[in-house]
Amino acid sequence: MEPVTILAITSSPRRGGNSERLLDEAIKGAQSLGARVEKAALGDCTIAPCVECGGCAGVGRCVVGDDFQKFYAGFLAVDRIILASPVFFMAISTQAKALIDRCQCLWERKYRMKKRIKARDNIARRGYLISTAGSGLADSFDCSRKTALYFYRTLDMAFDGDVAENKLEAGDEVLKRPEALKGAFELGMKAANPL
Repeated sequence: MEPVTILAITSSPRRGGNSERLLDEAIKGAQSLGARVEKAALGDCTIAPCVECGGCAGVGRCVVGDDFQKFYAGFLAVDRIILASPVFFMAISTQAKALIDRCQCLWERKYRMKKRIKARDNIARRGYLISTAGSGLADSFDCSRKTALYFYRTLDMAFDGDVAENKLEAGDEVLKRPEALKGAFELGMKAANPL
């Protein structure tokens, strides 16, 4: 069987911060089992928010020409996605939300046009979330998890788990939490499992 393909997306506007550091550990875990991983940084991309223009109706493809087009093909082709996002005001980052909202075209493709999203029949598609927050509130990750659930559902992926770390402020603070780094590594290994 071919190796599992994973798209790892960091969505923080701050490169090298806590959520990206956890994502990097997940990538190491996935690669340790032979997965092919591509990492993308939304902070380096230009992705406009969905303008609800209706251009995707009947075609299942977004008509807005920006960096979202690079992700569209990947969403159709990869076996797994790991989305990493800090929590801003109890939700995922603006960069992650813009990317997800632009998947309205894939919602159109799946639900209205009844076209396939998944590429391979012999491997289950799954999605994962890595999230960090500073507040320490018990419900800090509720909105992020719900958004991830519906994002992955649209992409014919099961939401298969997350790593969520609270009370983090400084950009490298997660490095002082070996259990969090280990959890992210193990999440990557889980993502690399073809079964």
